[in-house]
Amino acid sequence: MSIQEDIKKRFVRLSKGQRKVAQFVMDNPTTVIANGAAEVGRMANVSESTVIRFCYAMDLSGYVELQEEVRNYVISQNDGMHLQRSHTANKLSQSSFGKVMQGDSQNIEEAIQFINDKLIQKSSKWMHEADNIYILGTHQVTSMADWLSHTLKTLRSNIKELRLNSDGILQQINSMGEHTTLIVFTFDKQIKNIQTIVEIAKMKKAKIIVITGSAFSPIREYASALFALGTKNHSSLDIAPVLVSFLHALIEEMISQDKAQYENYQQSYEQVESNVLFLDTAREKQIF
Repeated sequence: MSIQEDIKKRFVRLSKGQRKVAQFVMDNPTTVIANGAAEVGRMANVSESTVIRFCYAMDLSGYVELQEEVRNYVISQNDGMHLQRSHTANKLSQSSFGKVMQGDSQNIEEAIQFINDKLIQKSSKWMHEADNIYILGTHQVTSMADWLSHTLKTLRSNIKELRLNSDGILQQINSMGEHTTLIVFTFDKQIKNIQTIVEIAKMKKAKIIVITGSAFSPIREYASALFALGTKNHSSLDIAPVLVSFLHALIEEMISQDKAQYENYQQSYEQVESNVLFLDTAREKQIF
């Protein structure tokens, strides 16, 4: 039984808030796959805890399993739609948004040609074996540094994001050593402060992975591995989808070092998050 059929079967037994989630899931399957429980709750006009309770009402272990069920449903539907692909390709070539997406795809393909496979494998190994991973990004790439930090925290411990103006940054830098991996995003023209941090990290023998928009970044001489995802002719909008795809690939490469380890950690992380959410929900009930 597909998730859509199961939802329809159980719909009348759901609470009012859970029905909102159910309808949203049926109407927006790809949105559910691409977003977390909190964001889906916001879009469905319910709380995150209501989304989680909907999952439990569907006899699912949590939101991750819901996403998996929805993903399986979408794939099964797409298997019967392969005849429409030529129409889609034609639409992409004619529409304005399609041209942009095709441009993104082309930029990703071009970036692949300049990425060294062995360097990717080496970098992922440094991440896997590191006692601590520090992540540094400023201005327009701060959000990507946040995303990478949050994603890695679901897979392993000792992930720390550096903030240039934070009080504890000197202490963090001084704690680096040969078992530290520092991931640096340098898409900004003004990188003097970043350069100082990277210089110190290199003196402390940390592994430094630099992700930049150009191979001519001023801090390339300090990098243990440098990945240039664009050229001087590419804007930040051009590089953004390439960066997301690259980070995804880098994370998957790290996971491949010991897949069972990362899966176990992720399950433990999700269980802790679920327990915290359960306690928060229980406190809310006591208050009201």
